[in-house]
Amino acid sequence: MLRSELTAKVDAVIEGLKADGSLPGAEYPKAEISDTKSPEHGDFACNFAMAAAKTARMNPRALGEMIAGALSHDADLSKVEVAGPGFINLTLSERMTARALDFVLSGGASFFHRAAAKPLKINVEFVSVNPNGPITVGSGRGAAYGSTLCNVLEAVGHTVHREYYINDGINSEQMRLFALSVKALSEGKKVPDDGYKGDYVQEVSASLSDQYDVCDLSLGEFQTHSQRLMIDSQRGDLQAFGVEFDTWFSEQSLHDSGAVDDGIRNLLKKKVADEQTFRTKVAVGKNDEIKDVTREPQNGDEQAPSPLGEDEGGGAEGKPDTLSPTLSHRRGSSSDPTASVESDASQESGDSQESGEANSPGTATLWLRSTKFGDDMDRVLRRSDGRLTYIASDIAYHKDKFNRPEGCDKLITVLGPDHHGYISRLHAVVAAMLMQPSPAKSETFDEHDAMIWSDKSEKQDCLDARDEANQKLDVLIFQLVRFLKDGVAAPMRKRDGNIYALIDLINEIGEHVQPDGSDEDKQRVGRDVARFFYLMRHHDTTFDFDLDLAEKQSDENPVFYVQYAHARICSLIAKAAEAGIKSPLLHSCDSEMEEGVRGGGPNLELLRDPKEKALILKLQDLGYEVERCAEDYAVNRLTTYATELARTYHHFYDACRVIQPEEPELSQARLALCQATATGLKAVFGLLGISAPKRMDR
Repeated sequence: MLRSELTAKVDAVIEGLKADGSLPGAEYPKAEISDTKSPEHGDFACNFAMAAAKTARMNPRALGEMIAGALSHDADLSKVEVAGPGFINLTLSERMTARALDFVLSGGASFFHRAAAKPLKINVEFVSVNPNGPITVGSGRGAAYGSTLCNVLEAVGHTVHREYYINDGINSEQMRLFALSVKALSEGKKVPDDGYKGDYVQEVSASLSDQYDVCDLSLGEFQTHSQRLMIDSQRGDLQAFGVEFDTWFSEQSLHDSGAVDDGIRNLLKKKVADEQTFRTKVAVGKNDEIKDVTREPQNGDEQAPSPLGEDEGGGAEGKPDTLSPTLSHRRGSSSDPTASVESDASQESGDSQESGEANSPGTATLWLRSTKFGDDMDRVLRRSDGRLTYIASDIAYHKDKFNRPEGCDKLITVLGPDHHGYISRLHAVVAAMLMQPSPAKSETFDEHDAMIWSDKSEKQDCLDARDEANQKLDVLIFQLVRFLKDGVAAPMRKRDGNIYALIDLINEIGEHVQPDGSDEDKQRVGRDVARFFYLMRHHDTTFDFDLDLAEKQSDENPVFYVQYAHARICSLIAKAAEAGIKSPLLHSCDSEMEEGVRGGGPNLELLRDPKEKALILKLQDLGYEVERCAEDYAVNRLTTYATELARTYHHFYDACRVIQPEEPELSQARLALCQATATGLKAVFGLLGISAPKRMDR
């Protein structure tokens, strides 16, 4: 509210100066309002004079003084001055500061919500790990990030659909090995050397033995039932972590419906997929300039593809981890996915088949010519042994998401570590799906271009589709988490060698923090701490998760530091009620301020102390921070904001006595500020997916 109001004031001054001829009638950059480096410099600063000086053909300081002179007559500003080369420093009046606090109080729990200029229907897919094991501590970061991002997008006015893509394709080698592992245990046999050996596999086997006569089950039935049990387990673990999905989408359903075959036929018809015996690779320089194009022959004399080739995923070495399921997303392993692409490039010679049938053994490798859409190399759609890659189902899956009855304007896909190579190929998948061919044109063609596109018309169609895909799809990467114990890296394995699941982390933190609490309390505390810690750093950077700090119930623990501020306010409001200090603006922490209260409240202009003003300004910034998160998806700003808001409140509380029976009006105003702070804290906690406790023991 404050930043947008100040921006509007500066813009109005600029228009006035243009109207009276003081400034040339040109197009100027939009005024930007930022924080000052020190409170002594005012509440906000504007750099417009320096940004617009060249356009205005004026010295930036002179331009700043001209604007400051016009703004000095505004009753909402108590001081306007120019500093340095042309910064315009703005100090708010008591009236405007009071109005800013009233905005929070009157808006209640949704005071920070914004109405998007162009509301979108956004599908956000995240987590989506293979259904062959529990949700791991590595995937916990993606779960915390994805769910918080969804909350942020809704807060700025978008409609969000949360989606989990189940990698249950019948041809998945990982899922076949998982089923073989469960089958072996159910039959009292040894698990295959490349199978899964965690305790959870024993649990799945025991559950199936209780439900069925396992001797009568085929391998396919073992896979179906094992997947179902693991999905139920994953769903329960995610719910305990505060993560819910609107849709759990089955990959196999795309094959069963024929959507995958239809998608392949459509690509063949557009001539952006084929069975020619070469792979195109492109070296790109600055500004997307093509530096070199090569065609690598692919024929039956080359090495056969690995059983876990492109897009099959696996453990850190490109094969199933014998201790745990893969930590990664469906589109590859936690190692560099491009490594397995090379081994999958081989193909058998054979005639091109325009039908695009999915599983015809002995046919040539089918390529998606993704270099037409900006990828650095073509990608395999169907291997030489007839097996489809994940890209084949991705084409059908993205088409399904865009074409659902409820509609979809934008897709956001959150992938795990080491999947940067998949960003360009997913955009190529969407571009190939969106591309609409135009009639061919016979024109002179650049040598490099001719190795990628058939003519200039196709090139333009493909690049237009690429640009549209870049607008409609965002692929986000979250990086690895390193867990620390006693200051050193802690391998997240149990002593018996089993994987460390997300639910284990939640329960362990809860047990250490609240050893005497109920199971529900332990899980709540564990969830709060884990989510907050996962969200403290930018999602695309690695970070250290300090387990010792996470288990401390003190102000050193950032989660308890921010939550204690909320509990402190709840206690204060209760004490004020006992002292007989009441206000129509005040609510107990047991009630919600959904709509707030306008009018008839305390005199907020009495809040003149610098620490009171600092708290009001910090409260006002939640909407601004949420808008920034929605623009660049950096939701770690919210944990920083929560910490800063709590710190600002503690500074205010230590400096400004709130309950003063001898000064009831000031007490009421300060209590209103406390209530607004509780509302702000609870609001940011809601975005982060953590609780707002009313009482905490220190």
